[in-house]
Amino acid sequence: MLLRAAFLVSLAAGLCLAPRAIAAPARVVSINLCSDILALELAAPGQIKSVFRVAAEQGDSPVAGLARGIPLNNASAEEVLSHRPDLVLAHAYSSPFTLALLARAHVPVVQVRDAQSFADIRANIRLVATALGREAEGEAWIARFDAALARTARPMGPNPPRAVIYQDLGGAAAANTILGALLTHAGFENVISQSSGGGFVNLSIEQLIDTRPDFVAIGIYRPLEPSLAHEVLSHPALKAYVAAHARSVDLPAKLWTCGTPFVTGIAERLATARDGFHPPKVP
Repeated sequence: MLLRAAFLVSLAAGLCLAPRAIAAPARVVSINLCSDILALELAAPGQIKSVFRVAAEQGDSPVAGLARGIPLNNASAEEVLSHRPDLVLAHAYSSPFTLALLARAHVPVVQVRDAQSFADIRANIRLVATALGREAEGEAWIARFDAALARTARPMGPNPPRAVIYQDLGGAAAANTILGALLTHAGFENVISQSSGGGFVNLSIEQLIDTRPDFVAIGIYRPLEPSLAHEVLSHPALKAYVAAHARSVDLPAKLWTCGTPFVTGIAERLATARDGFHPPKVP
């Protein structure tokens, strides 16, 4: 009898000390497009209570369809708190003021980082999946991401085409960016080999042409909205150079802006271009 009593006491003590399962957050608010994309793909139905307004823009967001019907926010602390969140997803570059107010309100915040490599993309998926209690969904998405990368990988070869990714305002993707990684992944040699603090190097049209690229990929941001930022991409000298000396492809910004698994859409375009690449004949 005494032994049985001792066993029951020991069992009860063990149950008290056993770790309890942590409940997944039920009222999640995301305040940045980069965290929106991951959250909307990974979350359980009804788990996301609000996302940043850009998530619903077809031209900017690859998950605009998933954002339909979900309340939008402008990333202000007042809006966020009105949803009574038990978790906020943000970006490393989210407003420090907003994050400070959320901290004072004791709201847990998880921040995704700026993805500059495929490893960074996997890390962000795991970060958000763990925060949402959706680890299995995160690993499944990573498996699909890796499979897509495997399909689009191309060998560099002894004489790879020299390429540049050029975007609004004359920014060219350096090697230490996700776009630079995608160029190399698809078997191109990036003419912008040097690194920069922001990951992009500013090139005038003259400087771009002087690098003599064989392939010019154009990063397109909101193509239907004319702006001074777009003007450089329509420069007659650039068009003439591409027509005579290079090949070109357009890369929709919404697939690469945040560095998420949707960059595989860019990888597919680059791989297709690499497969059919034949340098223009020089007269």
